[in-house]
Amino acid sequence: MKILIIEDNHRVIELVARTLKAMWVEVDLLSTVYGGEGIELVKKESPEVVILDLMLDDMDGFEVLRQIRLFSDVLVVILTARGDEDNKIRGLQEGADDYIIKPFSTGELVARMKSLIRRKDITEAMANVAKKPSIGRLSIDFANQAVRINGNLLKMGPSAYELFHLLVINEGVGLSKSELLKQVFPEHRNDTDIVDIFISKLREKLEEDFENPKIIINEGTTGYKFVGSYSVEREGSNEVE
Repeated sequence: MKILIIEDNHRVIELVARTLKAMWVEVDLLSTVYGGEGIELVKKESPEVVILDLMLDDMDGFEVLRQIRLFSDVLVVILTARGDEDNKIRGLQEGADDYIIKPFSTGELVARMKSLIRRKDITEAMANVAKKPSIGRLSIDFANQAVRINGNLLKMGPSAYELFHLLVINEGVGLSKSELLKQVFPEHRNDTDIVDIFISKLREKLEEDFENPKIIINEGTTGYKFVGSYSVEREGSNEVE
């Protein structure tokens, strides 16, 4: 496990490092106080997780996140004192996998990290799945946790895939935001805004017309349901059901 901390406060770096070392003795920790150097370390070291502060001396943390997302799907956890809702939504929309506000508890940090890594483990196989022909516009390979549009493999983070999978296996059934939050984002307690943000991410990937969704639709004002037409790929063949 390799984790990169991009943070301009040395005391925070030490606290996070001690916490993670206590959780994973074998963890390989890297750190920098500069955003530009952090971007280069992601390219060079390929960490599994990046813990990113937004207020850095050399560049804005959002710009660091944008540049990382140009070439990497690494898990990114924003750890910042910017606690307002607008910054949180912006961070998640621009590609962060989680957002933790300072001051934070080490227990919360550990819980969030474990949750993200668990989801990453679930979807690891996606990057190694060979492209296969598909029938129909949307096809799902449940065995390899891969989703394709017109045969093209979609990049989905672990949280996005877990949310999508839950909607698909409950096809035609409306699931409330509270239920989706409980099943996919339990660490976020009552913050259903994160469900809306990830639904928007899924629609951007899946829908032909983002403004008029046909695959994931609103269930009243309190939830969502999957109603799309899709094929199921069988490993090693072009059969569908």
